[in-house]
Amino acid sequence: MGPLSQITARYRYWRDMRLLRAHAGTLAPGAKIVRPDCIACNGRLHLGEGVSIREHARIECVRRDGKHGEIRIGDWTTAQMYLHIAAAERVTIGAHALIAGRVYISDHDHNWPEDPGGTSLVSSPVTIGDRCWLGEGCVIVKGVTLGENCIVGANAVVTKSFPAGSMVAGVPARLIKRYDAAAREWKREAERRTDRETG
Repeated sequence: MGPLSQITARYRYWRDMRLLRAHAGTLAPGAKIVRPDCIACNGRLHLGEGVSIREHARIECVRRDGKHGEIRIGDWTTAQMYLHIAAAERVTIGAHALIAGRVYISDHDHNWPEDPGGTSLVSSPVTIGDRCWLGEGCVIVKGVTLGENCIVGANAVVTKSFPAGSMVAGVPARLIKRYDAAAREWKREAERRTDRETG
């Protein structure tokens, strides 16, 4: 890397961190968002230690009824490019989660068709547990809770909650497998039932 490239890289890092500090309520050591397209959180963004979000993220704490939503991301969670998180109420992502590219997470949507202008929102908090893995292009909508150690398949649309150790996929997402801690492997529900009956 030449001198000009080094200067440019340092300037970009300084600019990114300045923007992040302006909008973060809590910014733990090592947390970073690289070259975001948008951060609009008014002090309601909380990033744990070592959180890393790649380029072109759009992170928004939406203002509604005089209040902003809140976004909390736990220690050492990483996200790839084009992450979009929007919170009118609260989005919580646990520690050590792995988020692929082009993932969309939102705790709200528009009150349509009752409000065709789209100005009113319907919201319900979203919680994603520790060590979850969200596949490329998946969508997590309002009111969803994922327990720890869940896997969401690529391009899935998660419209309901799933317990810890669930593997889900599809549109809308459905349960594919559950993690069997005793056997230390992922099993389909039919296999789990058979094991319980024969055990």
